[in-house]
Amino acid sequence: MDHFAGADSGTLGISAIADVYDQHDLFDVVEDEDVLGLSRLGGAAGFPGLPSIRKSTGIRTRRILREGVSVADFAIRLCERLERDSHVDLRDCHSILLCHSHTDGNACHELARAIELVLGLPDGLITPSNYGCTGFLKLLQDASIDSENIPHGARIAVLSIETPEFWHDASDRLFCGLVSAGAIGAILEHGGRLPLDQVAADDFYIPPDRRPNPNPLFRKDDSDVFTFRGQACRRTVMRMNAESVFINAIELMLSNLRAALDSFDLQKGERVVVVPHQPSAKLLKALVATGHSEFPNVEFLNNLSGYGNVISASVPTVLSRLDEVLEQNGRSPLADGDHLVLLAAGICMEDISDKMSAGFAHIRWAPVGSVLRQEVAVVPPV
Repeated sequence: MDHFAGADSGTLGISAIADVYDQHDLFDVVEDEDVLGLSRLGGAAGFPGLPSIRKSTGIRTRRILREGVSVADFAIRLCERLERDSHVDLRDCHSILLCHSHTDGNACHELARAIELVLGLPDGLITPSNYGCTGFLKLLQDASIDSENIPHGARIAVLSIETPEFWHDASDRLFCGLVSAGAIGAILEHGGRLPLDQVAADDFYIPPDRRPNPNPLFRKDDSDVFTFRGQACRRTVMRMNAESVFINAIELMLSNLRAALDSFDLQKGERVVVVPHQPSAKLLKALVATGHSEFPNVEFLNNLSGYGNVISASVPTVLSRLDEVLEQNGRSPLADGDHLVLLAAGICMEDISDKMSAGFAHIRWAPVGSVLRQEVAVVPPV
């Protein structure tokens, strides 16, 4: 596997995180009944029934943007919420890092410029990246590298704004029940109350002998498809080699979990809680089963049911609603000194056919208002 890139970033930590899922005027909800109909569009066999959707996806509520709400509107609403919750004016940030995944490589750049224009931000303050499922971890790593060159006390904002409904085929059974719109923002700064003890993310070549078939892992398809409102259209969508992606996503996340656990000394009485990417019920169930066999005391969190696969926003969605998710998973709240591991693997947007992206971040938990002073180091996986 390729070596992780990264750099030492001092005491960078998360000081605030926000989402917009409670702003219902932004969304229309896609229920299982809708998915069943979408999967059968164009004469496709689709799902045989509602139970098969729930078993395969593990999702009951998916969101698409309400008609009349643009991606830029969505992004602006997130930025306003982040400013309100963090008491930070984004114009005062040293930089803003944005992940917006799309089959159109220009979509993220266009979104960045639209945000700057509406909010009156300096040109170029936002750095756009089309990173895919591992995007939030890659943004954390980019911020860690940037933090080496900024004054102490300066802030970096990271934004994951995902609207996969615009670059998937709603009749594709592999995606129509999974994807959902999501938007998460975080403020990072030196001395943030949740310091990043370790952060690492990179892209990995998947050789033919690790694929059950010779087909590309992902491919773009410019064809006549359907929107998530059931309307025929022509767009460039993503197609997936499901078996190859499934197998390698699990292995990459397990490899990164091993690297994360090797990066710190676990003391008696400390918990390890893992926040994995939320791809689908099948993949998550397989990851948890395999992970528990190797690490029986590690706790995995599942947030799929109400939020779906929101690409790079999946992991930070759990983080922004951690108390809620812990309770839903039957877990007790984290205590001072417990370990939180963020974990992701998925599409590599720079080389969709032959590579996958993966990474992890380790946070040593601290109560609200306290500050843990730890060094951030970026390490390779085992």
